[in-house]
Amino acid sequence: MALTQSPRSKAPPAPNHIEEVRLHQVESISDLHSGGSLHPYLAEQVQPWDELLGILPPSLCAQAGCSPVQGRGGFLLLLALLVLTCLALAILAVYLSVLQSESLRMLAHTLRTQEETILKLRLASLSQLRRLNSTEAQAPS
Repeated sequence: MALTQSPRSKAPPAPNHIEEVRLHQVESISDLHSGGSLHPYLAEQVQPWDELLGILPPSLCAQAGCSPVQGRGGFLLLLALLVLTCLALAILAVYLSVLQSESLRMLAHTLRTQEETILKLRLASLSQLRRLNSTEAQAPS
């Protein structure tokens, strides 16, 4: 069985109103997806844009400046702004990824240079230690 709203629920419900639910028999779950026996019931639930805007509280509509005429344009403008914001964030993510890669490359180069310097200092230290040991062995006690 599938749940649908009754035709009386087209008006905005009161805050304490409980909507009536009608159950309709379906043959299979695929009827829910293919629109089998539910198709007439789903068609009556489609609400026009003006009616959807009428559901919003008037104070919210006045603050946002959404009249039924401007509602669709405002929605499309908001959608475009969202798309542009996502695009900007994607570009920023790529830029930061490249910047991080460059920083890691520079850090790896610095570490290699420091490892080479440490190796040279160890060799110089070992050379000095050998020289000191050889001079101590040659000196009479």
